[in-house]
Amino acid sequence: MSIFKRMFKIGEAKANQIVDGLEKPELMLEQAIKDKAKQIGEAKKSVMSVIATERQTKALLLKEQNEKANWEAKAQQALKVGNEELAIKALNRSQEHESKSTSLEQTWKTQKASVDQLKIEIVKMEDELSEFKRNKDFIIAQSKTAEVKKQIYQAKAKMSGDKSADDLMARMKAKAERASFEADAAEEMAESVTGDSLEKEFASLGTSSASSEVTAKLEAMKKQLAGGK
Repeated sequence: MSIFKRMFKIGEAKANQIVDGLEKPELMLEQAIKDKAKQIGEAKKSVMSVIATERQTKALLLKEQNEKANWEAKAQQALKVGNEELAIKALNRSQEHESKSTSLEQTWKTQKASVDQLKIEIVKMEDELSEFKRNKDFIIAQSKTAEVKKQIYQAKAKMSGDKSADDLMARMKAKAERASFEADAAEEMAESVTGDSLEKEFASLGTSSASSEVTAKLEAMKKQLAGGK
């Protein structure tokens, strides 16, 4: 994994910690996005520096290749005029440039491969950042849902552990039932105990229901009593 990839992964880890530990994840996620964008910007600067070096190496390579070709042409020119010694000197110089160009070509190819790979990694990092931006709202909603769920379960656990409210309700219910029974008892006492008991007995005689046969016998008894007087 390259240094740019490691930088980006560190940013992701920090973002996860922010979501887990802070009260306002939306603000911190915005900051995390800015931090990641900054990391990508720094990575791009590094890649641009590598690209500049690769282009410089390529320019030197082309120069050495051109010099090699030029000295070969001069060697041919010297041979044409019959100056073999001068042609040998030109070929020696051409060989020097050929040696340099061979070394530079290998260096350039290595640099070019590195540049191509770094460009791919930059694209991946930007894609991941774009995806993170798209999922920001979902992550915030998920975080808030988890926090609400946590609060509900904490409240539920607290209620389960604290029985004082249940005990109070039970005592109040028992007290209300007792008060109802006491009211019924007071009503019963008021009806059966208060007042003149004798008057109540005669009142009950006056209001007692009797059959017609009993009433007739009572009238006959009254007449007998009246005749005896």
